[in-house]
Amino acid sequence: MAVCKPRETVEVDKDHLCCCICTNLLTVPKMLGCGHTFCRQCLQNYIEHQKEAVQLCGFDCPLCKQFTTIPNPVAGWADQFTTDFRIQAIIGNPPDPANSRDIAEDSTSLKMRNAAAEKQKFTLKNTVRIKANGDQHKPKLTDVIVLYQEGGEVIVICDNANVCVKAFYFDSHKDMELTSKLIITETNYHPHKVAKINETQIAVSCFQSTKIFIINVNNGLSIHTTIDTGVLNRSIAVVRNQTKSSPDIRLVIGYDRGMSIINMSGVVIKTMDVDICGETYIQQPWYLAVTPANNIIVSDKENCLLCISQKREVLWKYPTQNPMGVDCDTQGNIYLATGSENKVVLLSPNGVFLKDILINNDNIEEPYRVFFDHVKERLYIAEHRGLIKVFGLEG
Repeated sequence: MAVCKPRETVEVDKDHLCCCICTNLLTVPKMLGCGHTFCRQCLQNYIEHQKEAVQLCGFDCPLCKQFTTIPNPVAGWADQFTTDFRIQAIIGNPPDPANSRDIAEDSTSLKMRNAAAEKQKFTLKNTVRIKANGDQHKPKLTDVIVLYQEGGEVIVICDNANVCVKAFYFDSHKDMELTSKLIITETNYHPHKVAKINETQIAVSCFQSTKIFIINVNNGLSIHTTIDTGVLNRSIAVVRNQTKSSPDIRLVIGYDRGMSIINMSGVVIKTMDVDICGETYIQQPWYLAVTPANNIIVSDKENCLLCISQKREVLWKYPTQNPMGVDCDTQGNIYLATGSENKVVLLSPNGVFLKDILINNDNIEEPYRVFFDHVKERLYIAEHRGLIKVFGLEG
C-alpha cells in the first residue's frame, strides 16, 4: 500500500492565497476546473453578472477565461464547486467579517435544503411488470432508466435472465403501452447496466464483458455502435461537460478495483483507480451516478458509498451494508437502495444520512436499482424479482 509521506515545509507567497476578484485573502475558497480559486461569494457574484451563463450553463473563468460548466444553473452556483480545504487550512484565519454573513447564509441555506429534503414523502403511484412476449426465463431486472418522447414516458430496463434490453412505451394521449425488446447477440454475457445519453440514446454495459453498446431508442431498439473498453465492465454512467459549442459527453465505466472516464470512441481520458496519494479507493463499483456538480457517486459492494471528484479526490465516504443502486435529484440529494435491508435511504449532497425514504412497509421488496426522474420528480425502484415500483413525491 502506498503511503503519502509528509513534505518539507515551504513558504507560500501571500499573493497565491488571495482572490483576484476582491484581492483579499480567500474566504471559503472555491476551485474551478482550470485550477484557479476564488472566494465563494466573489465567484457567486461574478457568475450572476454573466448575462449568457444560464443559456450556456457555464461561464468563463475570471482569470484565464477557460469555459467552466455549471450543470445545475440555479441560485447558489458557486456551491457546486469543490472547496479547496488545503488553501483554507494554510490561511488558518477566521473569515473576513465582511463575508461572515455570507458564510452564515450558506450554512442556513444548507440546513434549509436538508430540512426540506427530510420532509420529502413518496407514495406508490404505479407498478410495472417487465415480462415481455417471447421471454424464455423469469425476468431478472438489473437496471432501469426513464426517457421522454413525444409527451410519453419510455421505461428502459436490462433483463439479465433473458439477455436483452427492453423498452416500455407509455403514450399519455392514447393511454397505451407498447413493448420493444432487443436481444444482445454479440456477446455471451448479459446486459447489466444502462445509462442515459439523451432522450433517444442509451449506453448499455454487459456484465463481465469488455463491450459497451450504444443503443438508439426510437420506435424500437437498435444498436448504433459498439465500444470495446478493454476491461471487464461492472457499471456505467454518463458525464456531460458543457463547452461553449455543445456538450462533451463522456462515459464513466467501473470495473474490478477501478474506474475510468472514456470518450464515445472508447479512448481513455482519465483513469480513476487510485487517489492522489496512489492508494486504491475502489473495490467493486457496482453502480455509478453523477451529481449536478459532475462528481461521481460510486456504490461499492465493499460496503460503502463514495463521492469522487474528477480530480480523483474522495470528497466523502458513507459506510453502509450491501449498497446497490444510487441516483441524485436536481439538488444533489442522494437516493441509495440497500437490498438486504429492504429500504431506500436519503443522503444530503455531502453524504450525511437524512432518513429512510422508503422501507419494507412502503411495498418495496429487495430494491435493486434507483432512478430519479427529474421531469416528474418520481422515484423508479427496480426490484430484483422483476417489478418496477413508481413512487411520486407528495405535495
